[in-house]
Amino acid sequence: MVASAGCRDFRDRRMGYDRLYFLKKAYALYPGVVRPVSGGFLAAHYRRRREERGALRAALDAAVGLGFLAWVPWRARQVQRKFGLDEAWRRRAAAIARQRFADPNDIALFRIETAEALDGYIRRFEDAAFNKRINPRGWTKDCALADKRRFAERCAASGLPHPETVATVENGVVAVTLDPAGRELVAKPADGEGGEGVRMLGRFADAAELAARRPDLVGAARGAFVVQPRVVPHPALDGLALSALPTVRIVTIVDEKGAPEVVSATFRCPSAPEAVVDNMKAGGLLAPVDIETGTLGLACKGYGGGDYAAHPVTGATITGCVLPGWPEAKDLAVRAHATGFADYALIGWDVALTPDGPILVEGNGKPGVLMPQRAARRGLGEGRYGALLAHHLSRVL
Repeated sequence: MVASAGCRDFRDRRMGYDRLYFLKKAYALYPGVVRPVSGGFLAAHYRRRREERGALRAALDAAVGLGFLAWVPWRARQVQRKFGLDEAWRRRAAAIARQRFADPNDIALFRIETAEALDGYIRRFEDAAFNKRINPRGWTKDCALADKRRFAERCAASGLPHPETVATVENGVVAVTLDPAGRELVAKPADGEGGEGVRMLGRFADAAELAARRPDLVGAARGAFVVQPRVVPHPALDGLALSALPTVRIVTIVDEKGAPEVVSATFRCPSAPEAVVDNMKAGGLLAPVDIETGTLGLACKGYGGGDYAAHPVTGATITGCVLPGWPEAKDLAVRAHATGFADYALIGWDVALTPDGPILVEGNGKPGVLMPQRAARRGLGEGRYGALLAHHLSRVL
């Protein structure tokens, strides 16, 4: 009964999150009261946006902007308590937030010390509005990146390496699609995010055992799941993997000539032995990846915590570690975007580095900007990500 309630809670949270998320993003927050305040690389976008709005929208933007500024001191106190920061931080963060129209939570997570440091950053409330404009298919119900079943089908049709679908589970009905052949299996919510709802199922000898152990596959959950073989990381990453699969989030954006380009890369790995996913919501570590060489930089936790040049549990080197098969991983992300998912302008790929080469674990049409900017300790606006974002925004308008 407890497990059933937990799964229902998970599903209800997902459904509620989706409704709230889309509702919040229906209104693109204007970063200012009268004049926009944002990074220089977005100046042209906000100038056009200011010019195109009518008097009613301008008045609404001003009212919301004044409310935002009034909210900042309360928000700064909440963030101060959340992360255990001191009074000096709260005062400084509130001043920066009011001056640069920023969420104090972003100031904490991005470790902003001065107002000028925000110039190259994409603030999180901006990101969804931008993404909705340049990546509209990512906001539709039939988005192939939001459903692991559709994602696997597209990968298979384009010959892209990805975890095979051994079975699907929908509302308690199991459909076996492939012999597990003695492999360990994992069940994932078809529309899950952030590693929530992932279950390790153990090893299955063949299709007959898969069918016989239906309760193990169904569990107590409602909704749709995909069952896939558990992916094994490359041996070079054993000291960083623990019990979970480390992945690299590689972001590709279509460039000025219409070809996908790698613009950001962030490595993720678990920080605790009991973790079954590498996601930052589960306490995972983040490390920036040098796009040219595949070399990892200094790691940190996604939310709070210190910095890590080595893994806190195993002592394995993080800073300076070169990812195995990095050129192939980049090529895979670019090829996947160009051949299987060309109807999207921007995609965040979760790539696993395995003994047999890189494979696509999943794709994200709304990959977010918290993870790469926190990991890299610099704003995405400072590089090609910002340049291509501005390019696509100008085309849309």
